[in-house]
Amino acid sequence: MATWVVGFEEETDRDHWRGLRQLLSYDPDQIQMLYVTPHRWTPFLRLAAKRQVKTDRRRWDYKHQVLARRHMPPWRALLWFKFKEMVPQCRPRAIWRTYFQRDCRLRRAMRWHTAMGRRVWSYEIANFLCDRLARRGPTVAEFWGGAGCRGGIDVGAPAAAPGRPQGCGLGRPGRTHAYRAGGESYTASDRLS
Repeated sequence: MATWVVGFEEETDRDHWRGLRQLLSYDPDQIQMLYVTPHRWTPFLRLAAKRQVKTDRRRWDYKHQVLARRHMPPWRALLWFKFKEMVPQCRPRAIWRTYFQRDCRLRRAMRWHTAMGRRVWSYEIANFLCDRLARRGPTVAEFWGGAGCRGGIDVGAPAAAPGRPQGCGLGRPGRTHAYRAGGESYTASDRLS
């Protein structure tokens, strides 16, 4: 299983191509693709403060694009997202391991993940096509009132919906790692200072 996060402002087609090649080098059987999301309890909030954002918080689930990009329209980002999901999982080796794994428990789990992925794949595309894309949405700082964009965890954040946990800020600033499109790692304090 590989997890890959996309949606950083500086991403280009070339970055997505390199990312796909990197994913293929991991030889994953399954892949989980996510969009970066500027939640108040993450150091990324401050980095994304000037980017436009969708205001429908129901879409802030890591599976929807909520941030504007500088180098790429949303439809092209979706194409790359789906392409990078499909290619590693459609390789003959990955298919063989998914359906003919010797360990029956592992084979059952991989088949379940594949079946769920098929259902989610078409749902995400249909949802994208039906979703209204705001052309002139507020920036992240405007949306959150600017308080959370000054750094740290904003204790004045609105309460979470009933029955849903709110971010607890388990990752301490300065120790949370992020990755640039080129793949090099940096800590939040490197970027936020």
